[in-house]
Amino acid sequence: MKDRYSKEIIRFGERVREIRLYRNMIQLDLGEAIGMERSEISKIENGKKNVEFNTMVRLAEALAVELGDFFSPVFKPL
Repeated sequence: MKDRYSKEIIRFGERVREIRLYRNMIQLDLGEAIGMERSEISKIENGKKNVEFNTMVRLAEALAVELGDFFSPVFKPL
């Protein structure tokens, strides 16, 4: 069970990075937008930090995406 969740955390982080780069943001910008240190954004993107729901919501708002975009198989920007 733990491996499954680890894979999901890694995929979530990869998607955050993908969308952040698409939005031409650096980790520092994203961190400032949601009140988090750049190092914490790095941990999220590298699958080393489990993200609480309210942080997911703040990330989605800062990246101008729907929450579900983090979990869809392919990111399709509007």
